[in-house]
Amino acid sequence: MSRQRSATTTLQRRISVIAIAAAAAAVISVAAYAATPVEIQKQRHEHYEQLGDAFKTVRDNSKGTPDYAALDKALAVIQKATENQQQWFPKGTGPEAGKTRALPEIWSKPDDFTAAQKLFTDKVGPLAAAVKARDVDAIGKAFREVGGSCKNCHDSFRAPE
Repeated sequence: MSRQRSATTTLQRRISVIAIAAAAAAVISVAAYAATPVEIQKQRHEHYEQLGDAFKTVRDNSKGTPDYAALDKALAVIQKATENQQQWFPKGTGPEAGKTRALPEIWSKPDDFTAAQKLFTDKVGPLAAAVKARDVDAIGKAFREVGGSCKNCHDSFRAPE
């Protein structure tokens, strides 16, 4: 009986060692692949392209007879964008890394940039409520407010084309 227990314990130890080694290898491989600043700039650009498309959907559906399914989908993209804007702007991904319209003030004035992002987040709440209420007039008003928050950030932190 003790031989069987000993064999089972040895097998369990080997499995544990293999599992730990596999986990360590996975961590190392993830750490080895860190996106370059240029890749992050590209991802950031794609993120904002998707956000722009969502805004166009809201704009197009803020008058007349809206497509609420399209509005719901666009709102999900917009709300997702409010979750952590800072992730799109890590240090080292500004003009020093390559072509971008992101101004250096994003990194030199982080508190101001965070405040601009908070304004955007705060303005999305009423838009979400208006879409949920299916109130076209409120959607239009809230959309203009969100647009103003975008302009606020662009005026201070984004270079013109």
